[in-house]
Amino acid sequence: MKVSIASGFLVLLAASTSAQGGYPDTCGEVRLDDATMNPQYLTGDCDDGYGFTYKTRLDLNLCYSPNEEGVMVPTDRGIGLNTSQSYAPCVDCFIGNGYELPRTYYACDCIGPHGGSFKHSGVYLDELIYNERGYLKCFNNTGEIRPF
Repeated sequence: MKVSIASGFLVLLAASTSAQGGYPDTCGEVRLDDATMNPQYLTGDCDDGYGFTYKTRLDLNLCYSPNEEGVMVPTDRGIGLNTSQSYAPCVDCFIGNGYELPRTYYACDCIGPHGGSFKHSGVYLDELIYNERGYLKCFNNTGEIRPF
């Protein structure tokens, strides 16, 4: 019986600290934090699993980039969505309001590297971004702690 309880605890601990996605369960006040028309920072008040909460901010340019067709795709430190080095800029970015679209839905109008028209593209952030001990993360990219 001691073995089964200990094994169950270890499985639960591993799932809570290393699972991909699922930040909405452990982060409150999740929003886009940017004063421009192209918000790219995801900010949240995230629980570290030990009773402390951190205001953490993750640059979404570290997590997503548009492909050649202008569709946002998960990309580890790619060209980004709306940075100056991006060959396929994305504009009019927003996060779902929780009513018509879930608050994990992030969308932009993006254009491919060869021009053409802008294409509406969206991703579900909780499929890639996760909370690890109070920090928002994607791939091996860790958000920064912001002052309250």
